Amino acid sequence: MRDAINVSKAGRPVVLFVYNHFEKAARAQAKGLGVGDLKIYVFPQYKPGEAYSPEEAKKAVAAAEEFPKMLLKA
Repeated sequence: MRDAINVSKAGRPVVLFVYNHFEKAARAQAKGLGVGDLKIYVFPQYKPGEAYSPEEAKKAVAAAEEFPKMLLKA
């Protein structure tokens, strides 16, 4: 989290990856440290060995396509 904020404050494009359980805390910390517009990519945290559903597999493919676009907009 702090590394992403420091990189952003240095003027470099950055996208922070966080598990969905930590999204609220990550956004609050970014806002509190003056980087409220930090790009945050939220993804689900699965239990080890848990199988992905076909819907989740489609989300993963969509996310892989979306991520480079996020970097270009950063």
